[in-house]
Amino acid sequence: MSVPPLAVPAFALPHNGLTYIEEVLGRCRDLIQCGVWAGLHAARLRRWLTNFRTDEEKYFAACILDNLIYRSEQQTVSLIRQLLQRTLADLTRQDPTPLGAVRDWLTLLRTDPRGTDPRLRLVALVQRDDPPTKSAHVIARLMKRYLHINESWIITPWSVSPSAKKGTQVFVYIDDFLGTGDQFSEIVGLEKLGPTFDATYSAYAPLAAHVRGITTLRNSYPHLRVAPVEVLSEDYSLFSPKSLTFDDGVNTPEAAERFYSALVASRGITLYGCDRRGYGGLELAYTFSHGVADNCLPILWYPHSADWQPLLDR
Repeated sequence: MSVPPLAVPAFALPHNGLTYIEEVLGRCRDLIQCGVWAGLHAARLRRWLTNFRTDEEKYFAACILDNLIYRSEQQTVSLIRQLLQRTLADLTRQDPTPLGAVRDWLTLLRTDPRGTDPRLRLVALVQRDDPPTKSAHVIARLMKRYLHINESWIITPWSVSPSAKKGTQVFVYIDDFLGTGDQFSEIVGLEKLGPTFDATYSAYAPLAAHVRGITTLRNSYPHLRVAPVEVLSEDYSLFSPKSLTFDDGVNTPEAAERFYSALVASRGITLYGCDRRGYGGLELAYTFSHGVADNCLPILWYPHSADWQPLLDR
């Protein structure tokens, strides 16, 4: 005789839930006020909180806020500096380029184009019709503004093949976030970049990357190096069995996910399948001040409507 599966207990407010809500909201207000969450305004937070009506919904929102990783512009610049001073130096020390181990990326990338060509290029991961607000364009601007990278050494994906023919040997693709790897693969297909991974030293170096995307790209492109500054494990996926987001002694990730699904359905968030948990089902709460990836939970970024106020902009 088959045994029916055990029912998943309903998501519930734990004993200290109301106190926890106040503690989290107070901490968020402090982070905004002291500039750690620079670019996120208290009024925006207040409007977002109006989406949540019951105590259980408010507790759920507090759990998400407690696990939100928000990178301000200055924190983003720090990640870029780490990329150029440590991540790429470590990569080329362990896996040397045709130029050898590149220890001082900043000096090379600040070279005057009227002088010696460094024979390496940063490639902003964008498509031809992307607007200037696209995240890789933003990262390139921050590199130029704060680190004085010469714009002559930052190119687009459709300039890679011509640049390689002129003698460039090293290409580093830059972006803020690697989620599933679909966006990178789409650009590779559109610009026919696959052969350049075999013929040159090519690396994809996003500021942050989820392990699923890293694995996907390494399997898809064996000759492409994938070297993120920050790696997000499965623990960062909010409803993962490994996540501690709802580890309160009462709830489980499964109960929280069911509660979340009912919540978004009731608020008219019209996304279906795994995309209700963020593109590719990654269910993250990781954002940059210049924009949030669609791999994050849609309740953080879903556009303004009669039923929903977003916390962050896409």
